[in-house]
Amino acid sequence: MEERMEEKIFEVLPYHVYYPKHFCEDKKYPLVIFLHGAGTRGESTEKLKKNAGVKWLQGYMSDRNYVLLAPHCKSGTWNEWMSFLIRLVDEMRSLPYIDKTRVHLTGNSMGGYGTWALATLRADWFASAMPICGGGIGGFAKNLVDLPIRTFHGLRDKLVDPIESLQMAKAVNNAGGHAELILYPELSHNCWDAAYSDEKNIDWLLSFTTERNKTETESLSGEIYG
Repeated sequence: MEERMEEKIFEVLPYHVYYPKHFCEDKKYPLVIFLHGAGTRGESTEKLKKNAGVKWLQGYMSDRNYVLLAPHCKSGTWNEWMSFLIRLVDEMRSLPYIDKTRVHLTGNSMGGYGTWALATLRADWFASAMPICGGGIGGFAKNLVDLPIRTFHGLRDKLVDPIESLQMAKAVNNAGGHAELILYPELSHNCWDAAYSDEKNIDWLLSFTTERNKTETESLSGEIYG
């Protein structure tokens, strides 16, 4: 069986689901959730099919044997669609072929903000999170202390100030969590190609389960790299 994609609508939220080669409903698969940025918004989902983040994650899918969920934000921001997004993720993670202990969250730009927000609201659902050039509300960082986080930002970003990722990583770490911030000194807003093209980041994202013990979580670094 080849890779396949299904285009669906959950209530009023469109989404795409990508399945790896040799997908079998009798098996359990990790779920990777990708939240796109503002440039992919619109009534049509055509831009979502061509989205760079989707392309990168789709490219790794069959080798690493996971299901990819890509919701589509038609307008506004992910915060305005958050109630639908939460219900969609809950439905997906409850499917018999999804390993509920291995649900991973990532997104870039507006989707980076969405990743921080969704992780804050449902931290116990996710095995790991990888927000890229986004930001969040530092006051809620205490909700994220048990969630492995790796976040990225280009230091030359003029659209989203790198201080947003820095503040969130520091807030999580100050609360006792483990957020690793990777900064790209030469990159501007589009640092997601650099983040997603590095297979080590994808393997990091997929390496965790929600059944990790406290010692495993405490072994993570909460550091900043330039």
